[in-house]
Amino acid sequence: MKKPLYVSRHWSVREWDALKRSSNEYAWDNEHGRLCTNDENTANLFKVMDTLRDWNKGWVVNTTRAGYKSGYRTPAVNREVGGAANSWHTKGCAADIHNAMDYNASATALFNTVMDAARAHGLEGKINVGLYHREGWVHIEFVFKHTGHWSG
Repeated sequence: MKKPLYVSRHWSVREWDALKRSSNEYAWDNEHGRLCTNDENTANLFKVMDTLRDWNKGWVVNTTRAGYKSGYRTPAVNREVGGAANSWHTKGCAADIHNAMDYNASATALFNTVMDAARAHGLEGKINVGLYHREGWVHIEFVFKHTGHWSG
């Protein structure tokens, strides 16, 4: 296999894959258990997620009520959890995350932290951020041009 476009500093595929697998069509774990990808959108997602963990080790991918990780989802899992038909979770470029060490962060603080991490990589124009302020978590995806944030 050719050299990966990006190797995560902190994350494994198992932490992000809905079925907790060590590989999927967008990424694989290397011999050190670190996520590797050749997909540009997946790489952008993990650049931001790595930066978030650099700043605070408490960032984790949410687990759904059905027990799936809320990162990469197969179409079947996406249907089961009620995801949007064209969800970016099924395209390897989305994750629902929260900071397990700061449950009291405001929606504005979560948004600003994610945007600061995106800005650190010059990616603020490629990210969409959804805020679920009642639940204290954030949806991030890399496909569309950033137009602001939305609240769930």
